[in-house]
Amino acid sequence: MHVIRRLRLKFIAVFMGLMLVFSVAIGAFIYVERRAELQYQCMVYLLDIHNYDNREDYASAEPMTAYPPHFVLEIDNVTESATVVEGRFFLADHGVTVDEVIDDLIGHMDESGTLPEYGVRYFNGVREARAHRISFIDVTYMDRELNRLLRRIVFIEGTMLLALLVVSFFLSRWFSRPAKQAMDEQTRFIAKVSHELKTPVSIIRANIDLIDGDKSPDENELLFGCENIRHECERMTNLIEAMLLTGLAAQDTRSARTAVDFTTLLEREMLRFEVMAFDQGLTLTHTSEPGLTATGDEIQLTRLVDIIVENAIKYCTRGGEICVTAERRGGVRHIRLICENDGEELTREQKENIFRPFYQVDGTMKGAGLGLSIAHEIVSAMRGTIDVEYLNGKNRFIIEI
Repeated sequence: MHVIRRLRLKFIAVFMGLMLVFSVAIGAFIYVERRAELQYQCMVYLLDIHNYDNREDYASAEPMTAYPPHFVLEIDNVTESATVVEGRFFLADHGVTVDEVIDDLIGHMDESGTLPEYGVRYFNGVREARAHRISFIDVTYMDRELNRLLRRIVFIEGTMLLALLVVSFFLSRWFSRPAKQAMDEQTRFIAKVSHELKTPVSIIRANIDLIDGDKSPDENELLFGCENIRHECERMTNLIEAMLLTGLAAQDTRSARTAVDFTTLLEREMLRFEVMAFDQGLTLTHTSEPGLTATGDEIQLTRLVDIIVENAIKYCTRGGEICVTAERRGGVRHIRLICENDGEELTREQKENIFRPFYQVDGTMKGAGLGLSIAHEIVSAMRGTIDVEYLNGKNRFIIEI
């Protein structure tokens, strides 16, 4: 569980990191755009203020109350005296004189700029022979508005990130669910394998102890012990082979995909199983469309057919019938294989777990419980589907590849 917890924490960290970068980028974009907009607006105000009156009709002009605090200085080029001709010299509220402003402007010869120490922006008009005008506007309102905007951005994005943190917690659970299921499946797999191997080993040891403990065992006892040991060895061998096949089936077989004559393959395998079915008093029939071609690995396809048919024979009711049908579906190399046998209907739980490793429907030890799991892996590697249903008193395995 520590691995899953670390995986979830990594997911949350990466997700929140991306959201943080995204939110900072959005916030910065909004802030910069608004600042540029305010600067442009301030310059428009400043130009309007500078060109407000036409001198001759200045007396009839309406006061400019819609603009931020501002004032316009008219400087006489001869006497170098300055007069406020528009607005109110609001800097006087802070003990600043007009002469101090003029002196500070000497070092600012640009047409327009800012005087940060006074919190104003200026526009230096065209210098005429007699006099020229310099307009000033208060820009502290821009700082106040940008500060308010910044606080709103931090509040909104902070709230959003907290909400996303909660969402990421639930997303991490959903994201790690497949990994958790895989780990749980692996744990169950190891436990089941350990149990399956422990049983035959215990039986072998018991038979060896029985033979070894008897100083003069008769021939029947030896044969009985040896037969038990041989049987359990075969059981372990089958289990190990099945486990190896499970690993092989899980590998991607796309690199070995070729055109396979599925009709011939199916007929060949049915001949092998007819004897097995006959010995158990069962009827095995099959029908196949001629010229069926499948795209895949021939060994894997043969293994798939063997597993499905052998499973049907193993769990068919006494005196029952197994019917295998192969038909074309859709494209030329798309096949539907149906294997049905007489038997009891599977429950919903059995259908959900039937393709899990080591799962056995009736709980008996008829095999290792890996066959259908291997079949599922083979079909999945071929990008096909396998399903089971109950129809007309028969269990039907439907494979589409």
